[in-house]
Amino acid sequence: MNFFDRIPLFSAKIITAFLYLLLAFWVLKRPKSFILEGAPTKKRWRDLRLWAFILIGIQLALYFIF
Repeated sequence: MNFFDRIPLFSAKIITAFLYLLLAFWVLKRPKSFILEGAPTKKRWRDLRLWAFILIGIQLALYFIF
């Protein structure tokens, strides 16, 4: 018997969502100087933390919808 067969689907979704949120928190904690290092300008749209956070949010929404 496989260990994962005994985990309820709802619990697996909660664990996965927690891991996505943990990743989002880690992304947001990166210093701005590290993210924008080497960028020609320091404009807001070049901040990869913003894009990563948006994409993680979309991924979470799709995960819970489907």
